[in-house]
This record gives sequence, C-alpha cells and structure tokens, in this order.
Amino acid sequence: MPEGTVEVRPAIEGELAAVTDLLVAQLREHRVETPEAKLADSLKQVLQHPERGRILVAVERGRPVGMAAVSFVWPLEHGGRSSWLEELYVEPVARGRGIGTLLLEAALRVAAEAGAVAVDLEVDADHQRVAGLYARHGFHPLPRARWVRSLEPVATRRPVAPAEIVGGCFCGAIRYRVSAPPDDVAHCHCGICRRTTGAPFVTWATFPGAAFAFTAGVPARLRATPRAVRELCAACGTALTFRETDRPNSVDVTVGSMDRPDLVVPGAHIWTSSQLPWLRVADDLPRHAGEDPGEHELKS
Repeated sequence: MPEGTVEVRPAIEGELAAVTDLLVAQLREHRVETPEAKLADSLKQVLQHPERGRILVAVERGRPVGMAAVSFVWPLEHGGRSSWLEELYVEPVARGRGIGTLLLEAALRVAAEAGAVAVDLEVDADHQRVAGLYARHGFHPLPRARWVRSLEPVATRRPVAPAEIVGGCFCGAIRYRVSAPPDDVAHCHCGICRRTTGAPFVTWATFPGAAFAFTAGVPARLRATPRAVRELCAACGTALTFRETDRPNSVDVTVGSMDRPDLVVPGAHIWTSSQLPWLRVADDLPRHAGEDPGEHELKS
C-alpha cells in the first residue's frame, strides 16, 4: 500500500504478537492487569473461532498501529444477536489522523454483516475524549453503571477412558477389544475420512497397535491412499480402523464404533484446512490445519 495509507482488515494469526502488544497497551491504560499470556490466548481463541467475534487491525507501512475487538453475544434486551465493542485502540503516536474512526466503522460493518441488531460499548471515566467519536456514529449513553465480579474456574470432571475398550460394527459381525487407554483423540475433517464414511468429520482414537485386536469377524480392507489402510465391515459398511504406514506401532479406531464412545473425549481438530465451510463446532479444542503435531512423535 502507498506510504502513509492505513488499511483496516481482519487480523491474522501471524499478527498475534503485535495485536497482543496493542491490547496490553490499551488495557494498561485502563488499569486492567490481565496477564499478557492470557490476553494472547484469548485473542488466539477469537481468531480461531470467528463465531465468537472478530479482531480488526489498522495497518500502516506493514505494521499494526491500532486494533478493535468485537465479541458476539445474545442479550435479551436487544431481542437478538448483538455485538460488544470490547476494545478500540490506536497507538498514541498514530492518534489524531482518523484511524480510530476507520476502526470503528469497520467494526460496525462486521457486526452488521454478522447479523447483530445492536452494538454495545463502554467509555472509561478517564477516557471521555472518545465519547464524541461514538456520539458521531449514533451511540448514546445509558443511565446505568456496569458492574463486574471475577469468578474462580470450576473444576469439571471429564470421563476417564477405561483401561479396556470394546466395540464393533453396526450389524455385529465384527467385534474388537483394546486393552489400553487412547494416546490421542481427535476430530478429523479430511476429505478422505468424509468420503469413506459419509459424515462431515470423523472422530478417531489412537491406540498402541499391540493393544488392539479383533475378537470376532474379519474386516474388509480399503487402501484409499498409498499411505494407509482402512478396515471396515463388508456387510454393514461401518468404518473401524485406520492404519498408517508411517505409524506401524499405532492404530486409529473410530470412536463412533465403540460401545461407550461417551468415555473417550476428543482433544483436538485436525485437517481443518478441509473442514466444510458450513460446519460450526463451538468448542475450545486446538485446531490444526494438517495432522496432529503429536503424530510426529509416533512416526519417530
């Protein structure tokens, strides 16, 4: 872009560190002492889960000089989806040149495009200089005070995978037993898993190969690619296992074929580069564009 031109656009994960620095500076001006690591993680979660909100950056000469954070909520008083303009910040040296206006207008567009019926924000008592900006864009103050109370995290009990897992196909012709808990559990969004099962994604649990055994029936084998063999029931079509040549000492088993799939808890999404655009899974699990990085250890 030409020198001196400011571009306002959605932030990308590669700008996480720079955007975190801007957010830290903004909150420290407001005497908010949330640790930097927690702020970075919160920003990353929004970047990875656009259904939660948007992070916008104002970029000048290739460097972010301002940011805005919009969160999506569903307050009853607005009667529909709404947005909260959490932060709007411009570096002190870049102020007075309309960058805040550009960020605010971009944030309003994002909220409208997401179907929000209103946008809420707050103005700190020590930062009334920005009140005029919001007033010029149609905001009006409400006769109320915002209150807040911090909460301690509540420890939740998650199901513990049993030491022995049993399962089989839909028709019962094939049964298996696994005499070990899973090393890893992940939702796979790759196109091959989708096509071979007819499902939007498949949840796999990875076990030591020596711990897995078929106890009834003989599965059919499908080599969809040179790198792996899939095993399934030839009678009812249930997908059962995935064995990768590069991981000879492990086997992936479909969680849906287990007798107690509720006891095996996923830990990540993989191959999200192939995820269907209309699929929205609202969880906090890590997302990997390709394979799970932990699989590199299994291949070594």
